[in-house]
Amino acid sequence: MSLNDSLREIADRQAADWLIRLRETEDEAVFESFEAWVCAAPENAAAWSEIAQTSHAIAAAAAVPSARRPVHVRIRQAAPARRGRRLAAALAACAAALFAVVAAPDAVLRLRSDYATGAQELRTVRLEDGSTVTLAPRSAVSVRYQAEQRHIDLLKGDAYFEVARNPDRPFSVTSRRIETTVLGTGFEVRSAEALVGVRHGRVKVETTALKGNSRILTAGEIARADKTGALQLLGTDPDNVAAWTQKRLIVEAEPVSTVVDALRPWYGGVILTKGARLETARVTGVYDLGDPVGALIAVSRANGATVQRISPWVMIISFD
Repeated sequence: MSLNDSLREIADRQAADWLIRLRETEDEAVFESFEAWVCAAPENAAAWSEIAQTSHAIAAAAAVPSARRPVHVRIRQAAPARRGRRLAAALAACAAALFAVVAAPDAVLRLRSDYATGAQELRTVRLEDGSTVTLAPRSAVSVRYQAEQRHIDLLKGDAYFEVARNPDRPFSVTSRRIETTVLGTGFEVRSAEALVGVRHGRVKVETTALKGNSRILTAGEIARADKTGALQLLGTDPDNVAAWTQKRLIVEAEPVSTVVDALRPWYGGVILTKGARLETARVTGVYDLGDPVGALIAVSRANGATVQRISPWVMIISFD
């Protein structure tokens, strides 16, 4: 893990702690400490912005005339409302930093991509050769078509490809740690998991870390590349490949944390998790991606976790 990744991971944990602390306090000193923390480093601002990235929070921040001066609300009212206003003021204190850090990655990604989706958005694009790509929520691809080859970069998220066969013009997809060359097929690629699964046809997969380490996959076969470049081969019903295109999440003996990560793009807000058992508790089942809240509740209850929905856009899943 790089230094930047380590700093961001620490900031993510701190941001989750701050969200809970700020909802449980009326102490001005705590809010002042929060303001100092969120403005202290870009990683902190980015981590906080991911928790606060809703239209309500952004609108509250944008409405403040000066992003450099904290707004202190002194109106006497019920404690929860008072905390909510003070939290909005704290966010406003560093609105400029939040917008700069949050907008930059998304803006850069969209500049790099030809097609992208937002949260909860499922999109199918027809390419100039007749091939189609279906993008899961929060996914992005760039297209590089040339006379003798067709190439796609999966920059983020998950994508399913139906490729128009053309042996004289190979079709390939590059994503995290893995490159796929198509021999005329329908297949999915998951960037975060460095995974390729085939619904029909055949593909050749090769790891970027170990050139020459390749396999041919056929219908129902899945390959996942680990950080060393090794390929793990799995099998499934071909109809289960890219089940998310029908808004189904199919999991078998996966950690709760993995399932939660799979549900995040389908939820319009922020999901926070706590507890070591998120990595050890296992989940098997079929879940409706069209109802991510219901799926999260079902996964959590089946594994002894508690779910707290502290606003329409923030959920906390925790194991005691």
